[in-house]
Order: sequence, then C-alpha cells, then structure tokens
Amino acid sequence: MELASKYDPQNVEAKWYEYWLNNKLFSSKPDGREPYTVVIPPPNVTGVLHMGHMLNNTIQDILVRHARMEGKNACWVPGTDHASIATEAKVVNKLAEQGIKKTDLTRDEFLKHAWDWTDEHGGIILKQLRKLGCSCDWERTAFTMDEKRSEGVIKVFCDLYNKGLIYRGVRMVNWDPSAKTALSDEEVIYKDEHSKLYHLKYYIAPEDQSKVERKHEENVMHQDCKGYYAVVATTRPETIMGDSAMCINPDDNKNTWLKGLHVIVPLVGRCIPIIEDSYVDIQFGTGCLKVTPAHDINDHALGLKHGLETIDIFNDNGTLSEAAGLYVGQDRMDVRKQIAIDLQTAELMEKVEDYDNKVGYSERTNVPIEPKLSTQWFLSMQHFADIALDPVMNDEIEFYPKKYKNTYRHWLENIKDWCISRQLWWGHRIPAYYFKDQDGKPATVVAENIENALEQAKRINPSIKQADLEQESDCLDTWFSSWLWPISVFDGINNPENEEVKYYYPTSDLVTGPDIIFFWVARMIMAGYEYRQTFPFKHVYFTGIVRDNIGRKMSKSLGNSPDPLELIAKYGADGVRMGMMLSAPAGNDILFDESLCEQGRNFNNKIWNAFRLVQGWETAI
Repeated sequence: MELASKYDPQNVEAKWYEYWLNNKLFSSKPDGREPYTVVIPPPNVTGVLHMGHMLNNTIQDILVRHARMEGKNACWVPGTDHASIATEAKVVNKLAEQGIKKTDLTRDEFLKHAWDWTDEHGGIILKQLRKLGCSCDWERTAFTMDEKRSEGVIKVFCDLYNKGLIYRGVRMVNWDPSAKTALSDEEVIYKDEHSKLYHLKYYIAPEDQSKVERKHEENVMHQDCKGYYAVVATTRPETIMGDSAMCINPDDNKNTWLKGLHVIVPLVGRCIPIIEDSYVDIQFGTGCLKVTPAHDINDHALGLKHGLETIDIFNDNGTLSEAAGLYVGQDRMDVRKQIAIDLQTAELMEKVEDYDNKVGYSERTNVPIEPKLSTQWFLSMQHFADIALDPVMNDEIEFYPKKYKNTYRHWLENIKDWCISRQLWWGHRIPAYYFKDQDGKPATVVAENIENALEQAKRINPSIKQADLEQESDCLDTWFSSWLWPISVFDGINNPENEEVKYYYPTSDLVTGPDIIFFWVARMIMAGYEYRQTFPFKHVYFTGIVRDNIGRKMSKSLGNSPDPLELIAKYGADGVRMGMMLSAPAGNDILFDESLCEQGRNFNNKIWNAFRLVQGWETAI
C-alpha cells in the first residue's frame, strides 16, 4: 500500500492507540521478568489536562516505554485524587446555582451530590491522558476514595493512633476562611505584598496617669505629661478587638517608662496590661507589640506564658464575631479599611506607612489564611522525619537534580506536627467516636468501624449502645491518603503479603514537581519505611515549571496557557510531546513556545518518510 507523503497523526495515533488497548499491550501481571513500576502522581478528580500534566506524563511515558523495550515488565499505574477542598468547593458552587446551601443538606445528602459530581467529571483528565498517548495499565486505575484505598487509609489512621502518633488537641492552625477548614503549614503559600503599617495610639489608662507623672518627675521619661500614649505599629488593625496586652522588651530603654502600666485599646476602650518579654524586637517599629493570643501563633505563645485572656474575634468565614464587639458580621478585609478610617477620625492613628511583607495564602483557595485556635487532629512527625532523612541524604533514594536534597533536609530538620483534620464532608471521615463514660465524662475511641468502636466503648461504659456513639465530623487531609499511594495501589496496606505488592513494590521511578516535595514525596518516603520497611521508589525526577517564552508561569488568568488538546489536534500527540522535551532540562523551568510543537511535528514527518523509504526497499533472498 502506498503511504501518503505527509504524516497525518490524526489518522495514525488514534488507530494504533486503540489497537494497543484492545490487545492489552499496556497490561502488566507479575511474572519472572524484572519489574519496572511507576505510579502516576494522581491528578485532582476536578482537574483537566494542563501543560504541567503534559510534561510530567510525557516523561513518565518515555521511561515506561523504554523499560518495555528493555524487556522489563513495565507497570504504569494511573489514578486520581479525591481533592477534598477543591471538590467540595465545586459541589457547593454547583448546589448554590440550584439555590441549595450545603447547610440545608444532611451529610449523606451532600455526599450523594459529591459522588454524582465525581462520577460525571472524575474521569475527564484520564480520558485526556489517553489522547496524549499515555501507556498506562488502565485496568489498574485507582481512586484515593475507592473502597480499597479508603479501607487502607482508615486502617493506617487507627494504627498510628494506637502507636500514640496521632493526637487531638487545641492548637493554633492555619485557617482558610473560604473553605472554612484548617490547613497544614505546607498548604500555606507566602506571597510578597505591598501593604500598610498602621501606627496606633494606645493611651495610658486613667488610673495610671499619676504613675506616669511620677516617672516624669523622676526623669524616667522625657515627654509632656498631657495625653501620654504608646504607639504600636501593626499591619492588621482589624485584630485590635482581640488585644489582651501590650508587650515591651525589658531591655528597651526607650520604653522603660511603660513598665508596670496599663493602656486602653483604641476604639475598643478595653484596659490591658503592659507585659515584658525578650521576644519583642527592640528595632521593629516602636518596640511596642500588641498581643492578640487568638490570632497569631507567637502571640498565642506569649499569652500562655503570661496567662493572658484569649479573645477569638473571627467567625469561621472570616467575618467578625460577637466577641469583637465592633464591626460584627463584616468581612475582615472590609473592616481593615473601615477601622483605619475610624482610627483616623478618632485621632488614634499617628501615621500610616507603606510596608512590604509576606502574607500567607491558602494553597487551595488563594485567600489570605487566618491564624486560629482550633481543636484539630495531628500526626506527630518527628518519628517520621527520623526514618525518612538518611535514605535521601545517603542516596538510597536518589533525587534528580541533586539540589533538592537540601530542600528536603531543611524541611525534615525543621519538621512540625501535621494537622491532618479538615472541616469538610468530602473525604475520609476520621474514625473517632465520642460518648460518655460511666461518670458522664467525655470519652473517645478510635476504630475501623462502628462495630469495633462499640466493642471498645463497652469496656469503658458497659451500658453504651451504638446510637450513643457520635462519629467525628471532620475528614482527613487529602494528602493522608495519597502518602500511601505507591503501597495502596497494590493493596499493600490491607493485604501486606499479597503477590502484587511484593512483586511491584518498591516502585522504580517517580516523576513529579518540586512544589509537592513536602506534601507528597517526603510523606510517601515516610509511609514506605513505616509500612514496608523500605523506600517507595528508587529515583525521583523533579520536573520544572512550564512557563511561556518570556518566562511567565502559565495560567488561565494570564491567558498564556494553550489548551493541550488543541495542540494535540493541531500537531499530533507525538509532535507536542517532542516539543515539550526539546525544552525540558531536568529540574529547571521550561520555556514553552508553540513553535517547538511544530519542530516536533516536522521531526515525526521525517521519521514517517524514512519509513516510507525503507518500506519501498526490495530485499534479495
């Protein structure tokens, strides 16, 4: 048959991909060959294909196809992540369009909507990966909330709780007022912002005026006695309603006159003490610090140390609560603008300066996070840091490029406990059950199911019935399921001795972005050593960020990110993948230009014509 002189990927790629699928050429079963295993970084079930997925999955496909050519038993496991915050937000928005509020529904009713949404949208990105030509073993497709994975997550939670590594307590957490849930430290992205530094006047309390006058007579301070006040510089004037004290450094000579006095919180009128602590930076601002224990982690530590009152002035959605007394029900950002005006009007603002600082934003919803005291579940991380650091430092697990070893080490050497609870309904519900003991005091048991919970509870209170058990309403952080991914896709948590996990685990290579080195890579290493006593993968290849040809990160808002499916339709999957790889140095950002896809298509055309030439040869027998 005479072949066309120009390669047409649309006539070739779909045909052969279907042939490969129909003949199960991507399928893998344990046999006597050397295994080569790759697990896909599971994209969010809410997601659609973007250029970062294109790069990451192209590299994985190259590695997997090369392993097949070497005669290895290549197994590339696909799947998706349930993405608690993102998916719940999508479902809430969809319900809102129908005039339904989440609060109008029971948990089961809401979850039915969430599963319906997932069933409708959840497979989109995996179908798009087929368009890209990915040679995954699609029969192995896993989902972080399917039955096997869910069973494994709950089993691990119970195990770690029984080991004393999971605990529940009141801690200062990062609060997302949009999603109305706690976040881990790793889910907070710090951004440089041009803000304002507000210098507020805290007048000396009337009952302390005589003390000030005596200090003036004793030359302890050198100001006019009339209307004495201290100045506090803050970027967050909307939090003054939660002030419990002012703090000065005991070695700060300029503020010696304030020792032992009280001041009045501007606008609020509350009298608060001036405390002394070396924590205060003498060089910052005026050296006077407002202490708001409920809304800053360092202030909270000062509050505990000095026995200060904790006044939580924010509702879960970022509006001011009744406890604030002022601006009740208004959004915190609106209050910041209004309170600045009101302070100026009341002559309680000394000045306002431009100020550059870093502000923490929710990685999920892109709103400023709010430090908040909250009862949450935590995983103690020091044990995991201890078992996960050396394998990377000693190259038992190899990072490419090597520079990311330092990033990894810094995080593990400064590890903090992981806040694993989320105030959501979509996700793995925490398997803790609350009830009353025989004396009527609160009691808690943790169990894989309510039957086991009841059995445990009866040992504490024999009269307890199943209806008396109230399960924790919070869900687990999404990453608490994905950190088990290399094990759970082979059912290695529920059935640790099964043939597949023993054959395919540890996996060979992981391809991922450096932005999730803490979220995912480090935690998978921890889980691997905890539950399989070995590494989850031998090599980690970190890709760069895909940027446009002038260096900007690709995003929908900038309008500089092409639709990968349109590129595939125009240049063919291999043409686009070739174009990506022409500009993809390991670990460095990729400056992508559509002209690279054209180069890829032209190269494919040369291969096509080479094949036409070879096909036309006649061989002598």
